[in-house]
Amino acid sequence: MRKDTAVPQGELESARLAAERINNNLDGRKPTYYIETYGCQMNEHDSEKIAGILERCGYVPAADKAAANIIFFNTCCVRDHAEKKVFGNIGALKKVKDENPSLIIGVCGCMMQQPGMGEQILKQYPFVDLAFGTHNLYRFAQLMLKAVQSRRRVVEVIQDDEGSIPEDLPVRRSSPYHAYITIMYGCNNFCSYCIVPYVRGRERSRASARIIEEARELKADGVKEIMLLGQNVNSYGLDVEG
Repeated sequence: MRKDTAVPQGELESARLAAERINNNLDGRKPTYYIETYGCQMNEHDSEKIAGILERCGYVPAADKAAANIIFFNTCCVRDHAEKKVFGNIGALKKVKDENPSLIIGVCGCMMQQPGMGEQILKQYPFVDLAFGTHNLYRFAQLMLKAVQSRRRVVEVIQDDEGSIPEDLPVRRSSPYHAYITIMYGCNNFCSYCIVPYVRGRERSRASARIIEEARELKADGVKEIMLLGQNVNSYGLDVEG
C-alpha cells in the first residue's frame, strides 16, 4: 500500500496567498490569459485548474491568443506529433514577444516532466518565462509570483515517482453542465511503448469520500454529466486499504 501522498495544507495555503499577492498587485487591472491544451481529458482538466488559479490571481479569459497578456501551453508527450506541434506553436510567438515584452509565456504538462525538457525549452526558446511539470501544478501561483517579481525565467519540475494529490484547487469548468472528476493519477504498468508512468508517476487514488463530496458539489451547481478521470481508472483503489 502506498504512503499518503496528499499535498500538505500548508503548501496549498502558500499557493492561495501567492495568488492573492498577484491579485493585489494588479491595482484593479484585469489582465487576460489564454491556455492551449494538447492531449487527453486529464490535460483538459489540468487546464481547467490552471484557469481557476489564474482567475484567483485576478486574470480573466482572453477572446483569443492575440488578446492575451499570458499564454500557456499545457503539453502532451504521448505522441510525437503533439510534441512537434507544441514546439512549432511556441516558436511562432517569438515575434509576438519581441513586439510585446510584457507578455508572459509559460509551458507546462507532460512534456515538461521528461528529464531535462524544462531546461531545453528555456534554452531553445529564450522568450519563454515559465515552465513546470505535472507534479507541481498546485505550485503554479508561487512560480508565477516568482517570475513576475524577479523578472527572471523560472523552471521547476519535480522528478517524483510517487507524485502527489492536491485537493481543493480552484477549477474553471469549460461547461456548466459537464464536469471532470479525477479519481486517480498515474500508472504502474510500464508498457514498453508508453511514457505515461514516467511523466505522471505511479498509481495513487484519491479518497472515495473526497470524490463523492466533489460529485455532490457539482450536482448542486447544476452539472448533469460527470466523467471520472485517471490514467488507469481500472486500478482505482488498489493502492489504498479499504
